[in-house]
Amino acid sequence: MKEKIQYGTLHGDGSVTLTRQIKQSDIGKCKFFIMGPSHYREDGTCKCNDPEHQKMMIKEWGYKKSAFK
Repeated sequence: MKEKIQYGTLHGDGSVTLTRQIKQSDIGKCKFFIMGPSHYREDGTCKCNDPEHQKMMIKEWGYKKSAFK
């Protein structure tokens, strides 16, 4: 079985709803090793090569444009 990281939503009553699982190996393939589930497509590939996602990473996460060359 491939090791996966599970993401979920924690509710006020303490219960958790599983929202996503991503293989550790897919996260390891990301140039920046980003742990956020929104950074990965359904097929497990990261969005580092997506121009719109790059813009968000620069604006919201503080990456530099030069990091994507």
